[in-house]
Amino acid sequence: MPSTNHNFGSEQQWLATVQVGNLNLGNFDTFSGGDVAAPAVKHRPGGMGPEVTYNSLPAYSDVVVGRVYETQRDHQLIGQLHNLVGRTMATVTMTPRDDNGVPWGPPRIYQGRLINVKDGKADSNSNAARMYELDIAVETIAG
Repeated sequence: MPSTNHNFGSEQQWLATVQVGNLNLGNFDTFSGGDVAAPAVKHRPGGMGPEVTYNSLPAYSDVVVGRVYETQRDHQLIGQLHNLVGRTMATVTMTPRDDNGVPWGPPRIYQGRLINVKDGKADSNSNAARMYELDIAVETIAG
């Protein structure tokens, strides 16, 4: 019998995986964006009639994914990603997890162009984990 623990009560119950071009980057720690919105197209007819709305096309906000900068894994990789910005397509797959961390349900897949690589911060007075981020201009969402 399948698990019924499908509460999705916390942000940690999603796994973000990233591919940029032919580079499979693996799991990322943070995900934001990918919101879908459409402009309100309205017209009020003459004679003070009620407004009428019309179909409009959706637009997607950029997706931002981030993870801890692990020197051995990421230093050279980030250099490669710098050269792909603006020219290479990327895919972010968000897989839902149940309360036990088991994948459940279809993933949501965001596809678009890599538009920004943010190397992460440096601060001589901080011992916080260094994070880096990738921005993807979303063209399509499936799932």
